[in-house]
Amino acid sequence: MKEIFIKVNKDKDLTYPCAGYVLGIDKFSYLFGKTYNISEIKKIKEKLKDKKIFVSFNRIIFNDEIEEYKKALKEVDDLGLSGIIIGDIAALTYNLKTDLILDQMHLNNSYYTINHYYNNGCKGIILTNDITLDEINEIRKNTKAILFKEVFGYPHLSTSNRHLVSNYFKHFKLNKTNSKYYMINEGKNNLYYHVVEDDFGCHILGANPINLLKYTPSLNVDYFIIDGYLIDDIKPVLDAFLTKDVSKSDEIDKLYDSNAGFINKKTIYKVKKDEK
Repeated sequence: MKEIFIKVNKDKDLTYPCAGYVLGIDKFSYLFGKTYNISEIKKIKEKLKDKKIFVSFNRIIFNDEIEEYKKALKEVDDLGLSGIIIGDIAALTYNLKTDLILDQMHLNNSYYTINHYYNNGCKGIILTNDITLDEINEIRKNTKAILFKEVFGYPHLSTSNRHLVSNYFKHFKLNKTNSKYYMINEGKNNLYYHVVEDDFGCHILGANPINLLKYTPSLNVDYFIIDGYLIDDIKPVLDAFLTKDVSKSDEIDKLYDSNAGFINKKTIYKVKKDEK
């Protein structure tokens, strides 16, 4: 049975019914509307005893952070969580007893890659948003790894350690606002993208949320993730997914200006003739 998880971006998300929650942790998570310290995570775990709790360390870690990172992982490892999500494979060397789930944005896209990490200590994988329904189901047939898939939310396109927004305002001598995000225009196709800057750098997200509600009956994974980052209210989305009412897919698309992303669009790379 496919279970629904909420990526927690505000405390209110913890009140919504679902199988479990993905929590961000202070200093080691990005693209969360809210993160928690270890003491707060422990209290949430104790309060929600009937829920599965995963904590996300989805950042890549720098050399000067390694000891603090390792210490935080060890402390979280002792909380008895359902899993720890990692973005840095260094965590595989720390002999943690909690199941490790690998989140690498664009890289978890084939069963060869997934099986390599599964054989080296990753219990599960968060699949990339770049692959099709057929490719996901092919992965399912060829791996024993637990599979997670984001089924609603803004797709994460790229991350840079550089503070591109601050640099832009500084270069053009403009006053920076306190906006949560900025929009940039990709002129060739006239597409707009969300740009978020935080202590860890600059992140680019898609212009529209992905909505895979109508594909869920045939999406062969273990867990669905609903991510309300930069979205005011995910209750209508959650209700539709919990009731498995695929007839509401168009309604959700109109409400959130969402689309199916790459789930039905195969990515084909071609070398242009005579291109230099």
